[in-house]
Amino acid sequence: MKAITLVLCILALLGSAASGYFWWQVGDTKKQLESKLQAETAAGAALREDLAKANAARTAVQADLTRSDSDLGDAKSRLTAAEARTIQVAREVESLKTSVAEKDSAEKKLTADLDTLRRELVQTRLTSQTGSPEELEKFKQTIATLEAQVIQLQSSASHTSSGTSTGASTGTSTGESSAKAVQPELSARTAAAEVAKVGRKNAFVILDLGTADGIIVGNKFNITRDGETIAESVISEVTEGYAIAQVVPSSIKSALTTGDTATFTK
Repeated sequence: MKAITLVLCILALLGSAASGYFWWQVGDTKKQLESKLQAETAAGAALREDLAKANAARTAVQADLTRSDSDLGDAKSRLTAAEARTIQVAREVESLKTSVAEKDSAEKKLTADLDTLRRELVQTRLTSQTGSPEELEKFKQTIATLEAQVIQLQSSASHTSSGTSTGASTGTSTGESSAKAVQPELSARTAAAEVAKVGRKNAFVILDLGTADGIIVGNKFNITRDGETIAESVISEVTEGYAIAQVVPSSIKSALTTGDTATFTK
């Protein structure tokens, strides 16, 4: 009986010890689990915070993308407008080039026509020195017609030369405009030019000089022969190949002839 009681006591002690051990182990495991739970909870909170930051960053990126798309659209619109303006400017430049070319062509034609009319006018004046009264009257009418055509061409040339006077574009001008014109550099030929023709009653002379020699309307030339001055003249018309000088009547000392020398004087 005592043996059974002792065995039961031992079993009871062993059960108590086992219960104590298991209770301690459960408690320790609980603490570990609680610690892990806290760590996992903190990690979850950190993940949720990171997720919130990521969402905020994604929202910001989307906003940036939206602005970028808008800016890109504006840039495309400006580029399209710039290309349209470039095309328009190119067309305007081409139109201006065509206009300038047409203007240059018109100016050259006017200059050529004006020079031809002036030559015809000089030739008519020279031809009118002789002939019957009827022929002289016809020559006067022809001269008047040619002079009117010259004036008309000068007016047309002044409109196509952008404000430049006809005298500047063709090498001729009136005495008033020549007085204001700047004297170009004179060539050596102006020191001893030849009188090509003499007008009726020594009224004018035609000199073998042109615009290339630097003379302008208003220049003065002394007519000399054998080193002696026999008349004074003033340039009234200038072309590329010749010049017309009106002789001062009071200065004539001897009849003028072809071959006399004309010398530039100030």
